[in-house]
Amino acid sequence: MSLYCPAAFAAEADYARQVMADNPLATLITQAAGEPWLSHVVLLPDPTEADCLLGHLARANGHAGVLFEQDSVAVFTGAHGYVSPRWYESDGMVPTWNYRVAHAHGRAEAVEGEALAALLQQLALQFEGEAGWNSSALSAQAMAAMQRGIVGFRLRVQRWDVKAKLSQNRLPQDRQGVIAALEQGDEAARQLAASMPRP
Repeated sequence: MSLYCPAAFAAEADYARQVMADNPLATLITQAAGEPWLSHVVLLPDPTEADCLLGHLARANGHAGVLFEQDSVAVFTGAHGYVSPRWYESDGMVPTWNYRVAHAHGRAEAVEGEALAALLQQLALQFEGEAGWNSSALSAQAMAAMQRGIVGFRLRVQRWDVKAKLSQNRLPQDRQGVIAALEQGDEAARQLAASMPRP
């Protein structure tokens, strides 16, 4: 699967880490038997291996049955929003949409046993913090039952496609107009403004 990305919008793989950190819910796509499986899953960087992502699917999800047979792509969508031609100083502009995306291409491998328990603990720690809930609150039997119901995986990223379409192909005064307008908007608009390169 390829991503259309003009040179003006191409970003480095390091940029993907910020998109991922801000938006860990990815769309995981795996082609199988002529039709892709799509699942929405939280993916976090593997703390022990570079360029690997950790996640899990419900065992009942048919996606889990094809995940390890071929390559997948995980799509992370960052800040995005509408851009009005009224915000530019230049004439003759048209409406558009600014956005950040990162696509992680790779092959998944199974994560089981103690490694799966560590993955689940990492997820809890990421979103609960040190003082929040953690898997030690479960009995050994409950933890084992939970693990039987999921399929843990590590996605080994072989390629990143990263695109940041943030008006960087516009004149500085036009880009500043977009930023100023977005800063007056809602939280999502302000996040998009904050991600845009300053003139």
